[in-house]
Amino acid sequence: MNDVIGLIVGTGAVQLELETESRSPTKTPYGAPSSALQRSTVGGRSVICIARHGETGSIPPHLVNYRANIWALREHGADVVIGINAVGIIDPAVLLPGRLAVPDQLIDYTWGREHTFETGDAPQINHVDFTEPFDAELRGRLADAAATLGVGGRRGTYGVTQGPRLESAAEIDRLSGDGCAMVGMTAMPEAGLARECGLRYAICAVGVNHAAGRDPGGGDIHADIAAHVATGMAHARAVLDAVVPVL
Repeated sequence: MNDVIGLIVGTGAVQLELETESRSPTKTPYGAPSSALQRSTVGGRSVICIARHGETGSIPPHLVNYRANIWALREHGADVVIGINAVGIIDPAVLLPGRLAVPDQLIDYTWGREHTFETGDAPQINHVDFTEPFDAELRGRLADAAATLGVGGRRGTYGVTQGPRLESAAEIDRLSGDGCAMVGMTAMPEAGLARECGLRYAICAVGVNHAAGRDPGGGDIHADIAAHVATGMAHARAVLDAVVPVL
């Protein structure tokens, strides 16, 4: 294959140490994306990147222009998109702080987000198949690389909450009862929009904190994030360095 690789990076993006070689400000029919498209090199291969929360990290998850982000990557030739998503840990059998998981399913608890390219103008509605929300081959490559590197790689269900506030302990109990192994705020509508555009999309989830009520030591969530984001993002970068060259 010779696919064009797109990356959407979120919290902790600086720790991925992606050096910007060029920037391409862009517009889309859905407004401006979160950031200019930045061309970088990963594993010796050129990739195009968007900072999901903006270049200063100021865009909260419910205000990210997911449609513009996905559209811009596709218009610049991306066939494959990898999301790097910081998540809270619900099931420690799947994910530990500073390590990685590769979700194979998701449950969307968000509301009010612009979640589709369908505007009612087309002759027929495009009901995309979302049985498997993530591309199986791409997901497998990410998981295999993480396992080989010894930094995680287990699969599990990603529960997508609205944010920007963190969840209550009771909400995490509910997500756990629904089968969620991790919780984050950005996998949807990103995954659904990628599917509508025909992009191969998967997530490398970085465990940066224990979800509410799940810290065995009863620590502070924000201290958890500060302690684990750098380690987790370094592991994510190692996985990207291994996977991107062989896509």
